[in-house]
Amino acid sequence: MKLTNDEKGILSIVRSNELFGRKEIKKTWNINRLEIQFEWRSKNNLWGRFGGGWNWKLGIQIGSTTIILSLLVFSLTFHIKKSEVPDVQTK
Repeated sequence: MKLTNDEKGILSIVRSNELFGRKEIKKTWNINRLEIQFEWRSKNNLWGRFGGGWNWKLGIQIGSTTIILSLLVFSLTFHIKKSEVPDVQTK
């Protein structure tokens, strides 16, 4: 299989991350069905803090069960897990 130049570039970044490691902090807390995740990455990572070379990001993303707050140098993710309802089989 022949790789394109883009694929070779991505593989070289993945290999560099394996060799040198990524400088990051990830913490997750659970409160009942609410999951809160804190994520910080160093600006010295190959693709920056937020990927694609971006080191600064300010904004909010809202989905049906997830809210992501990007606060310049770190992000907070709030996710509501679906409630687990046991399967009830009728006879």
